[in-house]
Amino acid sequence: MRPDTAARLEETLRAWLLHQGRREEVAAALFVHPQTVRYRMGRVRELWGDALTDPDVVRALVVALA
Repeated sequence: MRPDTAARLEETLRAWLLHQGRREEVAAALFVHPQTVRYRMGRVRELWGDALTDPDVVRALVVALA
């Protein structure tokens, strides 16, 4: 994955966690269309799979991305 793509996905995941998955708020925070958030989070889910539903993983991601 290209570094700029990885950075966008990281930024999107950080905002997604901060706004507790509320796509409209994430889109507003990132100045992108909600569909862009949906696409990016789809990519993140491809990479992380079911781990994003594990509370321990989510907590670790929040701390790591803070």
